Amino acid sequence: MRAMDRFVTVAALCLGLTGTVSAAESPWLGTSPARPDSQKLSRDAQRALICETVSDFAAYQLTKLIRDDAQENQAVSPEGIQILRQIRLTEGLASAAFETLAPQADHDSLYQDAVKKMQVYVHEDHDGADANTKRLVPVCQQTYTKMAAAGELSQEQVQHAKDASRESVAKLTRELQGSTLSH
Repeated sequence: MRAMDRFVTVAALCLGLTGTVSAAESPWLGTSPARPDSQKLSRDAQRALICETVSDFAAYQLTKLIRDDAQENQAVSPEGIQILRQIRLTEGLASAAFETLAPQADHDSLYQDAVKKMQVYVHEDHDGADANTKRLVPVCQQTYTKMAAAGELSQEQVQHAKDASRESVAKLTRELQGSTLSH
């Protein structure tokens, strides 16, 4: 599959609003591997933590695709970078939502716990993890964009998420431009 086709496929799967809130109920919640066990959290806080973890996983996968494509084609894909920017923004907004919904929770330890459980899940069922990610990321994007627009996340939180997304993408772009120039 050509690199452009892969990015278009990722874009369609990650950015299209292909699911409903029921997709967020699929194996990520309930007895899912990504559910934080250590503290009682509201369902919305659990979803925010899961969205943050899944968005991070999707960004990791997309970053690898962008790197592979840049190495193969000696150019950085603007489409891939735009998709990555949106996924990183979703991750930042989900993190802000989690902090808003569960201010007393130990975010770092819960996030690390969720990441460990997700790694086990990905190892055991990679195809299932990919399928769930493709359904869940658009739901997360829609949810946290609406929260930001409704003022449920502070302007400072939204700006921090935007800045983090921009910096993440800028760092990758610099890295890739440096590696393509050195070849």
